[in-house]
Amino acid sequence: MDAVNLLPPEHKVRAKKRSTPADNLDSRKTLRTGGLAAVAVVVLLGAFYGYERSVVNSKKSALAKDQAALAAIKPKADAIKAAQASTAARLSVIANVTTSRMNWDKALNDFARVVPTDSFLTSLSFAAPVPTSSIVTPTVTPTTTSTDTTTSTDPTTSTSTVPPVTTSSTLTVAGTAPGTVAIARVLDRLALIPWLSNVTLGSATRSSDGGGNSFNVTATVSQEP
Repeated sequence: MDAVNLLPPEHKVRAKKRSTPADNLDSRKTLRTGGLAAVAVVVLLGAFYGYERSVVNSKKSALAKDQAALAAIKPKADAIKAAQASTAARLSVIANVTTSRMNWDKALNDFARVVPTDSFLTSLSFAAPVPTSSIVTPTVTPTTTSTDTTTSTDPTTSTSTVPPVTTSSTLTVAGTAPGTVAIARVLDRLALIPWLSNVTLGSATRSSDGGGNSFNVTATVSQEP
């Protein structure tokens, strides 16, 4: 059986039309809300830009301070480097002198043991190796410049450095011997000394009074005695 509505027409419930939230919004309210949102976005972007700009300016200021401090320290650093180079050069000279010094006690003891009894040494001299300093030689290179009416040549000077050269230590021995055979024997005995090499007779002279022959011998000191 079908249901029948017995209420009067004025009391009948009218069906409500469905509505969406967009239908209930006022156009003015929508524009106001959108404007406020846009302003908020612009304010946030402006604040972010200002913050980033302040960070960049702060870093630029710190960089300028660091560059100024570096420029102030650079002369001191250059002076320290120059002092270190000078100290290294002096230490090199000291080490060279120390390693090439002559231990005269041991040297004289070795000579006393090897020199024949019929010969005598009258003098000893030792020349330590001396490193030659770097030589700077100027080189002039002509540079030609030309204009519309004249041509001129300007010399340009450059420098070339010769590397240092170290000479060997040399020992010179002078003495007397009864004859040439004795001098040869002295040479043979000096060659037995382990720290001497290239033992060479420099000169031999017979004495006018018949007191023997004077000789001069040079040798290379290969290591410290």
